Amino acid sequence: MKEKVEFRNKIAELRKRKSNIPPAVGVISTFLFVGLGLWALKTNFAWWTGLALFVLIGFMQYRLVLASHEAVLKNLFHPLWLNEAGGLFCASLVGVSLFNYRKAHLDHHKAPQSIQDDIDGYIYRPLLKARPGWHRLFQLIAGNYLDILTKLRRKFSGDGDLEGTHAAVGEERPSPGRVVVQLLPIAAVQLGMWALFNSCLNWWSYFVWWLAPIFVLALQLDRARTFLEHGYNYFFPGPPIENLAQAPQDTIDVATGPIERYLFAPYGFSYHQGHHAQLTVPFYNLHELTALLEEYQPRYHRRIKGSYVSILFKMLWAHKA
Repeated sequence: MKEKVEFRNKIAELRKRKSNIPPAVGVISTFLFVGLGLWALKTNFAWWTGLALFVLIGFMQYRLVLASHEAVLKNLFHPLWLNEAGGLFCASLVGVSLFNYRKAHLDHHKAPQSIQDDIDGYIYRPLLKARPGWHRLFQLIAGNYLDILTKLRRKFSGDGDLEGTHAAVGEERPSPGRVVVQLLPIAAVQLGMWALFNSCLNWWSYFVWWLAPIFVLALQLDRARTFLEHGYNYFFPGPPIENLAQAPQDTIDVATGPIERYLFAPYGFSYHQGHHAQLTVPFYNLHELTALLEEYQPRYHRRIKGSYVSILFKMLWAHKA
């Protein structure tokens, strides 16, 4: 009992300890990289700088998606008004409705729940069932566009995934006025981005170097990360499960290097198991939370050591046990 009380007190201390410095560094560095890329393309307009800018912006947009995730949980900035303002701006930059995202994502964090009940299960469930190798890789890439349809369906209807396995009980279809309110910040910010690209380059550059990377890279990276973090334990060690859909939702922590933490797992996503265990602990305190879970929680899975890229390809070619 004494250990449980001590554990709860330490968790409470991690929740209360907040700082705007780590998230500010994360968000500002993202915008600086975007600005640097635009400057490079403007001063040296060539196919290779254009390709480099496309990739760079895609990764920075992915970082904005994950910054929005922190704002959804009210862990990006404090006080609350700053979190909502910063989160709304970051989310709108990548075409995401912050408040619609919040409603759906909190459902993802219900515990305990099965893969079948997980509102985000539509992302990784088909990949767990897919044949290993090129077939699973194709589904990972092509499924990105089905995911986009799912997100649009949620936005306009309030439904769950396209397979119809999850729908919010008693949830009403959003009114046209509510949909308009959700879309207005996105439209305003996207119009501002078009004006920025038009002033720096030309009128069509926004569509090539801002709109396209969202769909081609940013959302694809988020899909791959979700599959990796929520699917790993179903392959390794991968105990036999007769009904995969009824398997409990699970996730992992990944011990990787600083470059991958910046590009693939920003805002503490390499501590995703810890994040699911204690939702309200700010991302910059998750490394301490992981140490506590290792000490006090016997069911905590030890961190998986390796590169996100190598782990992902290992999973794509893995056979289910």
